[in-house]
Amino acid sequence: MSPEQRVYDGDRAREVLENEVFQQVFADLATEITEQWKKSPARDEAGRHELWLMQSLLSKLQAMLQTTLDTGKLARLDLQHQQSLAAKAKRLVGLD
Repeated sequence: MSPEQRVYDGDRAREVLENEVFQQVFADLATEITEQWKKSPARDEAGRHELWLMQSLLSKLQAMLQTTLDTGKLARLDLQHQQSLAAKAKRLVGLD
């Protein structure tokens, strides 16, 4: 994947992670899963396991979005650094 694509994906991940509706829905869903788990009988291993899987998936989703955001930030810095080096090289060679 190109650095430009990583920057683009990172910007889209930021839009999701910083979206107030997403944040509220995410928090509500996490709370609902936790409450269902607390209310579930200990002998309902299958149901509790399913709730654990849902919570794990929710955490994985957030982690993947954060990783995409962080990767985009690093790609942006890398592109800026490359552009800076290219500009310096042009000045040194006298092409500017």
